[in-house]
Amino acid sequence: MIYVFREKGQKPIFFVTFTLFFILSLFWLQRRHDLSFPYAGQINDGDRQIAPAGLKQTELPTASIEALQNDTLGFEKVYVINLPKRTDKLDAIRLAASVTGFNLEVVPGQLGAEMSPKALPGPFKEGEMRDNIVGCWRSHMQAAHKSNSGSIVNNRLSSALIFEDDADWDVSFRSQLLSFATGSQWLLDTPQGHIPHSPYGDDWDLLWLGHCALAPIDTDPRRVLFENDPSTTPFKHRFNLGKIPDMTHYDNTTRIMYASNGGTCLYAYALSYRGAQKILFHLSMSYYHRPVDFGIREMCEDKARNFRCVGVFPQMVDSHRGAGSSSKDSDISHGEEQVRKKGFSYNIVRSTRLNIGHLIDGDVDAVESQWPGEVPELEGDVKISFRETFEN
Repeated sequence: MIYVFREKGQKPIFFVTFTLFFILSLFWLQRRHDLSFPYAGQINDGDRQIAPAGLKQTELPTASIEALQNDTLGFEKVYVINLPKRTDKLDAIRLAASVTGFNLEVVPGQLGAEMSPKALPGPFKEGEMRDNIVGCWRSHMQAAHKSNSGSIVNNRLSSALIFEDDADWDVSFRSQLLSFATGSQWLLDTPQGHIPHSPYGDDWDLLWLGHCALAPIDTDPRRVLFENDPSTTPFKHRFNLGKIPDMTHYDNTTRIMYASNGGTCLYAYALSYRGAQKILFHLSMSYYHRPVDFGIREMCEDKARNFRCVGVFPQMVDSHRGAGSSSKDSDISHGEEQVRKKGFSYNIVRSTRLNIGHLIDGDVDAVESQWPGEVPELEGDVKISFRETFEN
């Protein structure tokens, strides 16, 4: 529950048959356009509905709530990027998705060492990390367009949620998405009573759910507050690697949403059809030679690119570090090897991965926090409120 503060001869036969086929083809294409393009977040200017301040959507329409209950979390597809050799990571995230109740399709990751230099959009810096950075960049480009399972642009998908294969999320992830969708509809100026094509609102390019830092737009004071949220990471356990919003105005159980100026790390993010097109253009067709998350951050920062990003902090998805050798953690970097007796996840209170055994058994009462005793027992529902001005 969420409590909300707001043909006579042969030739003619051929002609009629061809004409009928042509008309049906046009009808199919039109239907595909109708079903795909608007839901992708981009709509014609004449169709776009923008609410004035004070008249924006603060409660999810029933149609949006129902869409969020599907097995792709309100998106057209959910993908996971996975190197074929990392079967261990694929097994783990498939299991985590299964106990959460959604379907994953695999986008095969790319090894940078196997790429032709001619295929690169720029001269990636030579060094120990080069092949890994190139491989990561290309893997995310394949999620945007690759012609088999991972195919937002090629299949003209309306939207897709993309995970990296070490991602983890709270056991309440589906409930969190209900709150997130409420916030994104408001931030995207959805009028009261309007049913957007996407349950997350219209006219967005990227929704950044999982990161290791995410900055707000400094000049945009709008905030959506999720107060009394037991899945909010306590202050002392928040770990980030870049600019984050000022949280001094909020208590230990408040998560916020905002228009984002870009972030770091791509543990989980959603792209609309238009967003995927823009990423392919700017980070693959155009000159580019940096890590992929830097490029997406620049997309959000550069107003000239008109790339609309919405984010949340603390993050709803982060990375998991499993039990065993730490050399298994990353396919990009390799630090000093250590052996863990127990795994952990950054910034996730009740880790799905760490509670998989309980969830398989259906023993929800046995679900454990990563920080027992440090997360208060909260009564009541998550309270959602909306701020148009900066905090004093």
